[in-house]
Amino acid sequence: MRIENFQRPHSSFLSIDKDLDLIITKMLKNDRLKRLLYYPTKDCITNASGKCPNLTDEESIGLIDTQIRTVPRVALNDDVPIYVIISFDNFILNTTNPHFRDNTIEFDIVCDFDQWRIADGQLRPYRIAGEIDSMFNNTHLSGIGTLEFLGAKQENINDTCACVSLIYMAIHGDEDVKDMLSNQADEQFQREFNANWNNQ
Repeated sequence: MRIENFQRPHSSFLSIDKDLDLIITKMLKNDRLKRLLYYPTKDCITNASGKCPNLTDEESIGLIDTQIRTVPRVALNDDVPIYVIISFDNFILNTTNPHFRDNTIEFDIVCDFDQWRIADGQLRPYRIAGEIDSMFNNTHLSGIGTLEFLGAKQENINDTCACVSLIYMAIHGDEDVKDMLSNQADEQFQREFNANWNNQ
């Protein structure tokens, strides 16, 4: 079958995987956040016992899909007592650039009640929320946009755990345009794809 005019697909939904990777990569650079998620002990930040050092690279990668999740399912009776779910929602057309859709990004911090209180009277979910907020609020992420804090809420899930949710609006601006393919580059892609496909 010969393809005469393949069009490169354009949709902000096609970049969700890349956007999640960008967010997770940024989270994995925060040693305090990783200790809060990994160690179910009161001294996860202070390391008073000497048993809560910074995570190794292998331990950090192991947080993905366990303590840092992208599937929007709250797992009850889970072996992991502390985790964050990252989700995208409420997509709307950007008012200044039709190539972009603005959307909300939500961080749901799920924590067993037994793990809420840590050293110095701090509450683990809110300490995790503070680390996430300090990394992302009013921060521009290439391809995602600038994150603006919309709100936070706390909700009891059942009689063993509760969730603290942070919600941000990801707003695209003029600085995001440079990350898009130019018309010339897009046309070049189409020519190369058509040529390669039709030569098979």
